[in-house]
Amino acid sequence: MADCRIVNASAAKAVEEINTIASSYSTVGQEFLDAITNAISAMEGEAKDALQKFFTKVVNDFVVDQLPSAIEGMANLLEQNRENFEDVDRQLAESISGGA
Repeated sequence: MADCRIVNASAAKAVEEINTIASSYSTVGQEFLDAITNAISAMEGEAKDALQKFFTKVVNDFVVDQLPSAIEGMANLLEQNRENFEDVDRQLAESISGGA
């Protein structure tokens, strides 16, 4: 069986950093969409309409919602695992000390 070790403070810090990254992706994604919207604003015709629809529906959903949510999900998974390790460590300590 492989050794299992988690450094609680490092894991907690990583969760914070990952959540910050997720927020940054959302912000930068919106900035990207704003830049695209500005870039095509002078266009006219069906191509512009198609581009605008594609960016506001498909790309927006991915870069502003889905990608940041996926990253937040990874942070939540790491946090849940960190909490589980913390709980198991506490339970082992209580077992060893007889609950005292």
